[in-house]
Amino acid sequence: MARYSIKDLEHLSGIKAHTIRIWEKRYNLLSPERTDTNIRYYSDDDLRHILNVAMLVKHGYKISKVARYDGEKLQGEVLRINQQTLSVEEQINRLVVAMVNFDTLNFENLLNQFIDQLGFEEAMQLVIFPFFHKIGLFWQVGSIYAAHEHFVSNLVRNRLIRETVLVSDTGKSILFFLREGEWHELGLLFYNYVAASDGLRNIYLGQSLPLADLCSIAQRYKFDYLCTWFVQSIEPEELCQYLSDLAQLFRSATVLISGSQLDGYRFKLPANVRIVKDAADFKKAIR
Repeated sequence: MARYSIKDLEHLSGIKAHTIRIWEKRYNLLSPERTDTNIRYYSDDDLRHILNVAMLVKHGYKISKVARYDGEKLQGEVLRINQQTLSVEEQINRLVVAMVNFDTLNFENLLNQFIDQLGFEEAMQLVIFPFFHKIGLFWQVGSIYAAHEHFVSNLVRNRLIRETVLVSDTGKSILFFLREGEWHELGLLFYNYVAASDGLRNIYLGQSLPLADLCSIAQRYKFDYLCTWFVQSIEPEELCQYLSDLAQLFRSATVLISGSQLDGYRFKLPANVRIVKDAADFKKAIR
């Protein structure tokens, strides 16, 4: 069973720690346990409870009323709210609850709802990627475990693969890969989906591809485009050299790059290398 500090509860629920303490004293909302050194901690059940309470309070319920709900009543009210159209922030919070509970069925059902409402591409851009940004912050401050991120990453990864279908053939080809040591592939898989939907012939090589392998590929095959992402930390000088190597290896291709490591990139790009900021920018580049 996981242990959470009151700061973890604050980060995950959006309710200030000071407020949580007041609710504990006034309404006996939570009953934290203590370590041998007398440090308070909370359980998975406590986290689920405060997440549900927070959702109701944010929808205008009075805490004095919510605090009296038993578990069945609390869950019933949360489910009733979830049947309504929610803001992006609320949709993301629902995914957080499913993630914390390792609730595969609920996560998949939520994902299906968002896709039905928005379409697959918009659901990814408006809900799923902001969700991953939020859980990345949670991971940084220690409020969730790497296992949580791996759990939801694999669910979304599998869905991206299932959704990627070649609908036509423009005759253009694109090579997708991540550099050696880069493992964050959801953005790359999403662009792979977009390219397939646009009729490009996709060659997807995935994570952590050594440069030596790219050298061998470049000697034997030609591509119209290459696409790669940079999420894992990399020194600017090393990134600059890597892009220069790609540009030289694939002189006749357009190299499309994206990812958080390009924020504020200051070096001059090779002539055939282009930064794409989002799916719309990527579509323009491959058209």
